[in-house]
Amino acid sequence: MEGKYTGTRYVHSDAEVEARVWHEASKSMKYEQDENNYTGNSEKRYFIKLNNFQINLYKSIPNFEKYDTINERKKLKIFSDFYLPIELGIDEYQEITTIKKVYTHEELRNTILAELESELSAEIGDTSKIINKQINEKEIDGGIEVQLIYEILENIGVEKKIDINTQQDLKEREDE
Repeated sequence: MEGKYTGTRYVHSDAEVEARVWHEASKSMKYEQDENNYTGNSEKRYFIKLNNFQINLYKSIPNFEKYDTINERKKLKIFSDFYLPIELGIDEYQEITTIKKVYTHEELRNTILAELESELSAEIGDTSKIINKQINEKEIDGGIEVQLIYEILENIGVEKKIDINTQQDLKEREDE
């Protein structure tokens, strides 16, 4: 901006700068997969821990072939922020069974696409506009690989403060 009495002054512009940007993600999966399912059977084991000494209130390990362990620990406290060196704990063991699941080509493709779409949606956010969506897939050994490419219109403009040094640099460039 040039003023009659102020000379040349640099000011911020007010605009939106949009560009076409590509975001891509790919994932491969096999047609035959092992799925872990919880059976609903569980066992709990209780213990008390005094400093580094642990007293188990059980005698056996879980009776399950495969299981998942959930640990819960609570320290005893007096007042709001004074903790005693005593800890109560519960280890819960939940039984798991493994099932072999065989997907069809269409089921596996849809499963992979749903995961990729949620991944890319989280990456680009709600402010971008999807212009084009491209899906590439290829067969791999015992499965498929799917690549998802989003072409989006994204606002790439950045607000930047113009300081005195920047103004002097710009003025020197104009003089050259």
